[in-house]
Amino acid sequence: MGSGLEAAVGMSRKWDAREAGREVARSTIEKLNRPPDFFLLFSTIHYEKNGGFEQLLGGIYDILLPNTPLIGGTVTGFMNNFGCFSRGVTALAVSCPEMQVAIGYGRNTKRNPRKAARNCVKMIKNNLKDSNYKNNFLLNLVSGGEIPDILGLGRRKVIRSGLTPKMMTNLLGFSQYVLQKGAARDDEVIEEIIKELPDFYMLGGGTYDDGRGLKNYQFFNKKVLRNSVISLAINTNHDLNVLTTHNMKKSNVKFKITKISKDGRTIREINNKPAASEFIKLMNWPEEYINDKNWYNIAYHFPLGFQTENSGIAPRVIPVILGESLITTIRSKASEGSVLTIDGRNLLKSIDENLNSFPDAPLFGLISSCTTRLITMGRSIYEARDYLLNYFKDKPFLVFYVGGESTYSKENGLNFVNMSFNSAIFWDNKQN
Repeated sequence: MGSGLEAAVGMSRKWDAREAGREVARSTIEKLNRPPDFFLLFSTIHYEKNGGFEQLLGGIYDILLPNTPLIGGTVTGFMNNFGCFSRGVTALAVSCPEMQVAIGYGRNTKRNPRKAARNCVKMIKNNLKDSNYKNNFLLNLVSGGEIPDILGLGRRKVIRSGLTPKMMTNLLGFSQYVLQKGAARDDEVIEEIIKELPDFYMLGGGTYDDGRGLKNYQFFNKKVLRNSVISLAINTNHDLNVLTTHNMKKSNVKFKITKISKDGRTIREINNKPAASEFIKLMNWPEEYINDKNWYNIAYHFPLGFQTENSGIAPRVIPVILGESLITTIRSKASEGSVLTIDGRNLLKSIDENLNSFPDAPLFGLISSCTTRLITMGRSIYEARDYLLNYFKDKPFLVFYVGGESTYSKENGLNFVNMSFNSAIFWDNKQN
């Protein structure tokens, strides 16, 4: 690469955490001619019970120089130049003599997301020197949502009876602010980061587990964190851009939100009727169809869609139904919405539309994609990888499957959605 930038992807599927850490680090940096300036790490939840994440990070730093900046977290799965995986660990490392890097983190994102964001940005600002680099980039990884363990009812996605609205509000509030179990509030984290760093291009995603929504972890150097935001800041002269695509379409099922919680995540009434019952009626589903066993698969196929300023129709997944309330992962700021639909062909088309918006000679790419796309695509996931291989060719790329995805640029504003494909592509205009 004439620009002096080198990027490489590595991975491991060894079961033992320490051995996997060593292998993923070694297989990544052996492709570089100088030590990496940063190291991105994404792991499935399996290592929690196969040695632990401290051992995974310890194995990585057995190989890396001790001062190498590292951020990452747990994900549902990942895709890279080698394949598509729902178990293992992968990394992307970049080495460039003309690049400035800083990392930061903030704790307690579910309790106080804006304070966590400010603490994270403060660390970054303290470590980024004034520079004349023309572009700034920020990768933001935020602890994803966790299904609360409601007293006497357990971790259930659908609870249709036994909860009064007041009881539900009290239980959700206690879980969110005291136990930090519940909504990720990652949209609030990102909005605060944008206020602090408005000139940065940004890519984001919520760390997750294997799809159950029980717990997730974030990595910051050798630290293993919970309920935190971690960010990687890059100052560079390389060109870059970010883009969100999803290609979901409106169905004929439309509605109006007539009562919603203050935080915008709990929809209590639609069309002036109890939200859950009215939603089931609009979908023409039998009541018994909606239960804890089925909802995991149903919810991902029928997200709600709302008009936004930046991204057109924005999908919102409903991971939980409590009594008559629909709980969404992201705040709903518009009152009029519709149910969205998509098929396998359009899932693939959203990738094609995204990558075709960039120049033909990428240096490397980072992509946050919704875990629901990994679940709903099935075997089409290999076709998705073909699209990426055709675009990147021999250049490294890394797709990490998360819960809650975002991009931001000063030109296009913030896109924060579910069920989406979000890319940050770096290239060098000298090559074109």
